[in-house]
Amino acid sequence: MTTSWGRIALLYGIGVLAAGQLGVVPPLVPALQRDLGLSLAMAGTSVSIVALVGAVFGLLAGGWSERIGHARALRIGILVMASAAALCAAADDATALLAARGLAGIGYLLVVVAGPSLMASTSEPRHQPITLALWGTFVPAGIALAGLLVASVANGAGWRSLFAVDAAVLALALLVALAAVPDIRASQSGSSTIPLQRLGPSIRLSIAFFCFALLFLALAGLLPAYLVGHPGLTAAEAGRIVAVATAFGIAGSLLAAWMMPRGVSPGRLTAAGLMASTTIAAFAFSAAAPLPLAVAGFTLSFALGGLVPAATFASVPRLAADASAIGPINGLVAQAGSLGSLAGPPLLALWVGWAGWSLAPVLLLAIAAIGAASALAIAPPRS
Repeated sequence: MTTSWGRIALLYGIGVLAAGQLGVVPPLVPALQRDLGLSLAMAGTSVSIVALVGAVFGLLAGGWSERIGHARALRIGILVMASAAALCAAADDATALLAARGLAGIGYLLVVVAGPSLMASTSEPRHQPITLALWGTFVPAGIALAGLLVASVANGAGWRSLFAVDAAVLALALLVALAAVPDIRASQSGSSTIPLQRLGPSIRLSIAFFCFALLFLALAGLLPAYLVGHPGLTAAEAGRIVAVATAFGIAGSLLAAWMMPRGVSPGRLTAAGLMASTTIAAFAFSAAAPLPLAVAGFTLSFALGGLVPAATFASVPRLAADASAIGPINGLVAQAGSLGSLAGPPLLALWVGWAGWSLAPVLLLAIAAIGAASALAIAPPRS
């Protein structure tokens, strides 16, 4: 089998488009509150409900994707997201919008589970670390791209028009996927469960990714509030700083793609990324750190954290006893990441409210240590 780089690019683009469903709503919150009467809590739910679906149904989606074929699951996911965007454009109250966003979460989950499985089956074994490390960047890339595009035209276009455009782009992506992504089955067995001998390592990998997602969303979600505490820094400026800093995670994932073919194990990269990024963030939280140094520290922290998703997705084909286990393991990883995303911001907020920002590193380092230990405990599969 020869790696199809064109198909790899298409699958990555679909992943970025799916992640864009997470980034499309935040710039529209003021208009949605005005026109649909959304409270701030409802507006937040319209974003987090996408992750909630993954937190509940990730493992089931992975098994189902394996059973029906990952290409078919990908297409269904795109169709569901396109339908959800169209329903968002037509929503006339908060309930309709939240229901449509929940539907978007189902489509997003199917793409997240099927995408890396298709990436693996489209790549030669020697190229899998590179292609799956690239896949590991789709969330920050999609969120950043959607946020920037929507924010730049939100005032002039109106939120209904933007959701309609989103639906049209997703419909076009579906047509391309129908034409260019063949029905590749991982195996003829139709297995939809994780083999028993791979269950322990898969759980440890998922714990490590849960810790990463928790730390990433906790920092990205609450860092603007911390930065606003610096004299002269507005909320808008803090938001822009965090958006740029989180985008540096892409550089970390590309670094992982370069290191893994050179013999660095994904487990060690995951452990190093968790501990190094969190340690640097802990120093950046120092009250004595001037603003430029703190911003540089948080940026480097997100960059090193980018090692983790790349190494995680590259680990999945290595852990699978056979190709049919890739889908279920991806589903378990997606579920763990969604759980971490949901838990991170409220957990850090509760801790800071009780102990203060100065002790935030204590919680963050403890979580990073748990994730690093889980990653290092993953035994390589027997040949």
